[in-house]
Amino acid sequence: MKKHKILLASLLLLVMCISLTGCFGDKPLQQVSVQGEVYKLSLEMPFSVGGVMKDVPVNQQLAVAIKKRQSCMERPTGEDIHMAEFTASTFDRQGIEKNYGSLKEPKAKQFYADMGKAMRATYIQSLAKAAKMTNVTTDEKQMTIDGRDAVVTTVNCKMRGEDEVLKVVYIDDAEESWLVTLAYPKEKSDGIGKQIDETIIPGIKLTK
Repeated sequence: MKKHKILLASLLLLVMCISLTGCFGDKPLQQVSVQGEVYKLSLEMPFSVGGVMKDVPVNQQLAVAIKKRQSCMERPTGEDIHMAEFTASTFDRQGIEKNYGSLKEPKAKQFYADMGKAMRATYIQSLAKAAKMTNVTTDEKQMTIDGRDAVVTTVNCKMRGEDEVLKVVYIDDAEESWLVTLAYPKEKSDGIGKQIDETIIPGIKLTK
């Protein structure tokens, strides 16, 4: 009987440990970075990023203002984050100022706003097509990241029959804008999903 009580007490302690204190908590985050043409983007992730940024073609509609575009993707195995993609778009500032004026001009501000919207829409559409997403819904949230205007688009969808969530982060910058995409299973929304919203995305930094 005594052994039985000890076993029950141990099991109860284990359950309390898991549910209240997180004995088997989330994997610790580590600082990682990727290098663009102008900025180095840094953030905390539960895994290292070993990919190198490579040049990618620029959509013809966007090529009037973007002189270089680079991207890299990580598909880690055994992680709650299924995919992490980083894309840097370096703007032709001289050409933009020649056509739309300085950054303080309303015309230039509107241009960058329209450009950001077009880049987000084009990226999400191409990603949805490439990944054969179904039941796609999106929701946008405005926020500030590292002192810059940003838009976080939450994409809910089905991929390979599973419910998936993607966070597409667009960071607006007149020299080089960034798109950061993190994908995870919807069933992990209270775990890695919450960590992405509360820690990873707000902690993104751009440095020269």
